[in-house]
Amino acid sequence: MVWRALDAGLGWAERLFLAGANGLLLTMLAINLANILSRLIWDKGIIWVFPWTGVLFVWAIFLAFFVIFRRGQDISIDVVTRRLPARAAALVAILVALLVIGLMLLVLSQAPTLIPRQVGRIDLVGLQRYWLAAPLWASCALIVLQYVLNLRLAVIGFIEGRDPHALAEARE
Repeated sequence: MVWRALDAGLGWAERLFLAGANGLLLTMLAINLANILSRLIWDKGIIWVFPWTGVLFVWAIFLAFFVIFRRGQDISIDVVTRRLPARAAALVAILVALLVIGLMLLVLSQAPTLIPRQVGRIDLVGLQRYWLAAPLWASCALIVLQYVLNLRLAVIGFIEGRDPHALAEARE
């Protein structure tokens, strides 16, 4: 029950982050189009477009970071693991999940050190610099939760002698 609720919550977060990333991309397109038209019509650019485009681009990438992992569209070399026996594939999946969880926890452990160092307003945007990384911290936390689910499936696959890829695909 808890696992299904966690998976459903992560599915909701995935849709929210995907919509956010797409909304940011559309906003970048709109403000840059407005800047181009302003230069064309009045021979004057909109001064704040470039810095805001940079902020929105960073946010879009960091929001998409979780979506990519959730959908399994990150770089993976499963051509090898799919040929392994079920228990060996599950063992590799366990190792990968533990490595990803460890890496994301390492990244998150740096937040208390990095956030106070990222002070100062972004020129022409007005936001404090630490707001640039807010979607990164959120994505890393959600990736940890996703890989806890992946780890659970891999352990079940190892215990039952089933392929963790098949268990993951059955979940979808």
